Amino acid sequence: MEMPSEEEQMIAEEYVLNKPMLRPDTDAKKAIKYALVYIAVSAILGFIAYYLFGTLGVFSYLPEGITEFRAEHPVWFNILFFLIIYFITALICAKSAAIGCIRMYQHYAPEDMRRRCLFKPTCSEYAILAIQKYGLIIGLIKAYIRLFHKCRGNIYRIDYP
Repeated sequence: MEMPSEEEQMIAEEYVLNKPMLRPDTDAKKAIKYALVYIAVSAILGFIAYYLFGTLGVFSYLPEGITEFRAEHPVWFNILFFLIIYFITALICAKSAAIGCIRMYQHYAPEDMRRRCLFKPTCSEYAILAIQKYGLIIGLIKAYIRLFHKCRGNIYRIDYP
């Protein structure tokens, strides 16, 4: 990693040390509310999908082994079907959930902990930007590298995703 210029280091140091610590407008109540909405929407989607699949006869096109399993173990089939629906909706909502977790950290983390970062933007801001720019998986990898490999020492830096 190359050394930042004197000017770049001064800009980053000023940003890190004197930036007001903004607390996102989020809290545990909102997080619980969003989790309950997610569960409710997933359940509704599961019931709708199950009804549509049954009405349209999609279950009859399943492979023979799955059809036999459905006939022999209808309760387990329904449980597995709804788990698959939950998994699909989790994949769709995962990006928002990860950003929500980071915002919860920003809201509740003590100021001295949040001021340890030596970068502009801070590590939590970087993680949000990286997830928004690159998607969940690559964004989290970039945030991990930034947090555990780059954020060392005592040199202030500017590093955008």
